[in-house]
Amino acid sequence: MAYAERPAERPVNEELNRTLVCSVLFIDIVDYSKHDVAEQVRLKQRFNSVLSSALGHVEQAERVIVDTGDGAAIAFRGDPERALYVALEVFDANVDDLPMRMGINLGPVSLMRDINGADNVIGDGINVAQRVMSFAEPGQVLVSRSFYEVVSRMSEEYTRLFHYEGSRTDKHVREQKVYGVQATGEALKHVTAAAPRRKDDAQGGPAVLDKLSQ
Repeated sequence: MAYAERPAERPVNEELNRTLVCSVLFIDIVDYSKHDVAEQVRLKQRFNSVLSSALGHVEQAERVIVDTGDGAAIAFRGDPERALYVALEVFDANVDDLPMRMGINLGPVSLMRDINGADNVIGDGINVAQRVMSFAEPGQVLVSRSFYEVVSRMSEEYTRLFHYEGSRTDKHVREQKVYGVQATGEALKHVTAAAPRRKDDAQGGPAVLDKLSQ
């Protein structure tokens, strides 16, 4: 089921059923299914609020959000760093009452409509993002080798932002080389300086990403 989007902001029809290379951020609420219904509702409402805030600088036409029940997957069309920016904003809000883990991948996805007519994405790009996320610990952001290889070559600061975690084998016996995001230090200051600002920042509102570099 797709996360709520305004119909007017859906991808243009000519892009539907096409395969595109997107950066995909997969987020999971840790141990969501172990809670009772009341706590699940509280966690999901808190999660929706955090994610909506983190996506404040991304135009709706540039991303598709899929509700996974215990989290969400977001496919970003455009600069691959956008997935990293959003992950860091969610990381900043990853307080004790909302334990999360995240995975990012760069790969092919197909845009389509689901049975309810809402935007959806399928394909290897989102599948690998989910598998990379499954290797993360609570409060951790892991990225795939394909994402790392593209983003790390964009600047030396980006290279220092990641550290190699090793190779993992997923349930489909597919090897995944994963990299952790080190959300500290000078490299992070470079990322926050390059990140797009929120629309309300033009009116003097502070950017959430700025908090990470303080």
